[in-house]
Amino acid sequence: MTQQYDWLVQVPDKPNALQTRMSNLASHLSYNKPHIEAGKLVFTGPTLSSQPKSADEVPAMTGTVTLFKAETEDEVWEMVKGNPFAEVGVWDLEKATVTPFRCAVRKAL
Repeated sequence: MTQQYDWLVQVPDKPNALQTRMSNLASHLSYNKPHIEAGKLVFTGPTLSSQPKSADEVPAMTGTVTLFKAETEDEVWEMVKGNPFAEVGVWDLEKATVTPFRCAVRKAL
């Protein structure tokens, strides 16, 4: 097995992308599932402009943060660019960052 490294990915949403994000959430989650099962996707979730005031409120999402395990940065970019959120224009890939990272604490839910 080759060496797998941690990569922190931050991708902002394009302006006014919330409706497109929500209507493509199922395909985004389906795309992520095999990456989770393979141990490539360690954690992911939306960044918010503020915390919701109630459990029923849809949070104001501004982007996504993900921790991938991969051998190379190119492998990470392939996973990011193949995501439905990238393909339908939710994410602003021109402003995305992939940063080498070393996760010091990991704890399952």
